[in-house]
Amino acid sequence: MDFKNINIMVGIAALFSTVSLNSPGSDLNENHIHKISNYEIKSDSKIYTVLTPLEEIIPQNLRGFKEYDEYAHSVMMSNSSQIFLTKDVGNNFVIYMIPHHEAAIITSTGILKYTQNMDVKNLAYRIIRSQEKEVVLMQKLLESGELRGNDNPEFLNKMKKIMVKMMKEMKPYNNQANDATEVTKIYLENMTIHHEGAVLMAKEYLKYGKNQELIKMSQKIILSQDEEIKEMKQILKKANY
Repeated sequence: MDFKNINIMVGIAALFSTVSLNSPGSDLNENHIHKISNYEIKSDSKIYTVLTPLEEIIPQNLRGFKEYDEYAHSVMMSNSSQIFLTKDVGNNFVIYMIPHHEAAIITSTGILKYTQNMDVKNLAYRIIRSQEKEVVLMQKLLESGELRGNDNPEFLNKMKKIMVKMMKEMKPYNNQANDATEVTKIYLENMTIHHEGAVLMAKEYLKYGKNQELIKMSQKIILSQDEEIKEMKQILKKANY
């Protein structure tokens, strides 16, 4: 399969409605499946895959932290990138990690609008900056085809289990209101779980992966996100949320 030239004709409904048997969402109960129908991706094609340019990911019409949260969950559970899955460790790692990073960027973009906690704003800015760079790197590697040639079919199951566990532990934000304290608390709690998932995926890649750029990125994820987990727990404790 040539990832450079492949023509992805996946309906946008795949992102916002149903979840395939191969996607993480298929193992989640109904309370964790957000069915979104009215968001408009900025891409001209209105199609989302892991190769959609990052600047086109966040819709223009998100209103309130609830919609940012729902949309981020939808991106992580989308089955529209399943066509890229192979038996290759590096390939499958980025197919799971790209939407994982994009979800962090989406919710961090949302929290910047609604939190009043400057420590949280500073954290969100850092998360956005660092994970944007990593998404661009992973998309480049995926499209180049450089990540193929390291087969391990069991690695995909490990990625899926980590993602499913993470999604089950995260709490959806169901309040239409944007109370600054409430949205800040749920953001910190969910981002802690989200970071823990990223650390686990990165550790798994270091066991099996061979691409030097992804090895360096995984090492960075483990170090930086472990520190951010500690930071988020400290903020929660300090603010007594």
